[in-house]
Amino acid sequence: QINPDIVTLDMEMPEMDGLTTLREIRKVRRGLPVIMFSTLTQSGAAATINALTSGADDYVTKPANVGSVTEAIHQIREALIPKIKLLCARRLSPAGGPKRMPAAPQTPLQPYVKPRLPNLERRIDVLAIGTSTGGPNALNELLKGLPGNLPVPLVIVQHMPPMFTRMLAEHLTAKTPVRTTEAVHGDRLEAGHGWVAPGGRHM
Repeated sequence: QINPDIVTLDMEMPEMDGLTTLREIRKVRRGLPVIMFSTLTQSGAAATINALTSGADDYVTKPANVGSVTEAIHQIREALIPKIKLLCARRLSPAGGPKRMPAAPQTPLQPYVKPRLPNLERRIDVLAIGTSTGGPNALNELLKGLPGNLPVPLVIVQHMPPMFTRMLAEHLTAKTPVRTTEAVHGDRLEAGHGWVAPGGRHM
């Protein structure tokens, strides 16, 4: 009714939960940015992965054990405002009102020229993918197109908390041909298998 610029959804809401609401929004507004609120729990992580692969643009985790409502609000503000600004592609004017970014200048379309790929005579040992906002949905779509017998190991770094990266690996295994697990220090890389770096760790 109000044609919003962005929507924030809690996973747990009365009558219709956040995931169902997200799916209903996507039926009528595919491009509307949606940010999910979730808890840093196993069920919260699983629900967030489902939301991100169902069309949510990003997520914010609810503060836990921060000591006061004031501190919780501060933490949410610090996490949420940059995501809103990024997803809405707008900036605030000095007066505090919204100001649209200027439109890109119109230039005539140039004919597509297929790029010349280098002669890949070198051996390729590993496929590495790094993702952030929008990553889980993109990974889900990309890995669906890869064969289960991928001839090289696959390593993935996705900006997420530790519990969320494990859930992401489980989701990718269930929904794509590539068997994927959360990496553990000392794992030996094997062809046809994928590893997601644990949250907060380097791969």
